[in-house]
Amino acid sequence: MPAVRLSDVAQHAGVSLATASRVLNGSARVPGQVVAEKVRASAAELGYVANAQAQALARSRSGLIGLVVHDIADPYFAAIARTVQQQVFASHSQVLLTQTDRDLDTELRALRSLLSQQVDALVLVGSHRYGGQADAEVTTLLQGFAGRGGAIVGIGQALGAGRAIVPDNASAAEELATSLIVEGHRRFAVVEGIAGIPSAGDRTGGFIRALTQTGIEPELTLRAELTRAGGHDAAGILAAHLADTEPSAPPLCLFAPADVMALGALGELRRLGLDVPGQVAVAGFGGVADGADVHPTLSTVALPLETMAQQAVDWILDPGDAAPDAQVHVRGEVLLRASTDLGGPD
Repeated sequence: MPAVRLSDVAQHAGVSLATASRVLNGSARVPGQVVAEKVRASAAELGYVANAQAQALARSRSGLIGLVVHDIADPYFAAIARTVQQQVFASHSQVLLTQTDRDLDTELRALRSLLSQQVDALVLVGSHRYGGQADAEVTTLLQGFAGRGGAIVGIGQALGAGRAIVPDNASAAEELATSLIVEGHRRFAVVEGIAGIPSAGDRTGGFIRALTQTGIEPELTLRAELTRAGGHDAAGILAAHLADTEPSAPPLCLFAPADVMALGALGELRRLGLDVPGQVAVAGFGGVADGADVHPTLSTVALPLETMAQQAVDWILDPGDAAPDAQVHVRGEVLLRASTDLGGPD
């Protein structure tokens, strides 16, 4: 069945092609309400859909925003993506979403695909550092896009092109550790050594720095992926470590540098029969909404995720006087909840 053309709509509505185009293609010069409604009714009856590529060519913009995240199943990325989608859609633009699973080749393919769709802007969420030639290719792609007038915003780190919204990860994690020490915690397990994710390293580094300043060394350091499954793995390591611990010992406090990992660890610890927080306390980082809904509720550093996403959209839709390489640093709020409560669960 042949596609319905704009000229078919114009003929059906009894108007000129120019009038039909103005009504259906978003022109500021529109005819009277009666004529406009007649054109829209004809378009609906015939099943006409505007040619987005033709519109983009005519307007020199596509109305498409490319959004790149590491993992849409992670509530941290989902919360940011949801706000970006809502705000962009309200502006009559549309989001093209892709995830990379923290794989550089996937990220390169995703960026090339988005650029081939003639997106007007790119928002890249999450920090990464790969190094080598492949990473240079990402930087070259972004710099070339920015050089052609494309808007770029990085949420999580500066990208070498465009603007950036950067959490103060190290200082916030240091504040979290200090708060836990003040609460009475003295035994700590820390997830570290997560390759290619600078934000995780910054958070772990800040947390350990606060411990060291008070004369505390982590009782256990471990490696695991920054995912829900990685949290499961961390819980298994903790369970094995605690097998020889006296039952009356104070709880070992796990710091996971992402809420998704902390939530995975919390759930697995309970499945393994360990008391949280009686035997193992758990603290995360990010401030996802899920942390307030689990039992026991999750202690964390709450980042202003919706505000971060809103800032990205504002820069894309109306950059104002912001410099092309402007950066905004955001602070998180330490939330001590039941998962680290030495008095027991709520």
